[in-house]
Amino acid sequence: MGTEDIIINYGKENKDYDVSVMVINHKETVWGLDDEPELLITLSGKNDYKFKLDKDCVSVTNLLAGGATGSGATVEEVKVDNGGYDASVKVKLAKLALTHTGKVDSVKLSREGVVSWAEALGSTSYEMRVMKDDRPYRTVIADASNTKTHQESREVFGDAGKGPTGTEKDAEIKAQDKTTKVENVLEYDLMSLVTVPGMYYVEVVPLNGLNSMIRGDKVVSAGVWLVPGVSG
Repeated sequence: MGTEDIIINYGKENKDYDVSVMVINHKETVWGLDDEPELLITLSGKNDYKFKLDKDCVSVTNLLAGGATGSGATVEEVKVDNGGYDASVKVKLAKLALTHTGKVDSVKLSREGVVSWAEALGSTSYEMRVMKDDRPYRTVIADASNTKTHQESREVFGDAGKGPTGTEKDAEIKAQDKTTKVENVLEYDLMSLVTVPGMYYVEVVPLNGLNSMIRGDKVVSAGVWLVPGVSG
């Protein structure tokens, strides 16, 4: 995740205890956008130090949810155990749909001038930057108003119904039994923007469906020579 600041004991440095371990609680091997990440932080005292912690001593800042303390994250539980010598803090982050967007695996530009890409999980619109002869040409927002959608099937690894399921490129996700996943593929007619001949390619960035300021990774198509009024 890497976007959260968890501050314990009002941010005061204390040499009497350590953060011994932080566990990310999640029973699946992959995250879906409806999941709420849960972190369990264990604190260990040094020498005879005893903890005096409660929820008011812990604050969480989720940077992607706006940066304000507590936005999109909650302190679920603070426990002091072992006679005060050990403590644990449980933090739940915002649902991933509020702070993240899915991935576009690849973008294709056909000789007919049609741009196509598989739908990114949690995205309803995409920034599409059109490049001509390696220079910016147009930037448009592609959404339901100017794209067509069809469905395609492909083989994936793992649970096809759980969101981003990994591909052969994802070394961190071990291959499981192959399953078939039906994806929505979006199509944008680039010829509506082509007014001069040239070598065109497009850069597509998925935008979070709830907050378009949250952007996914850019994916670039191969270049294709296009001429106004000519396809194929």
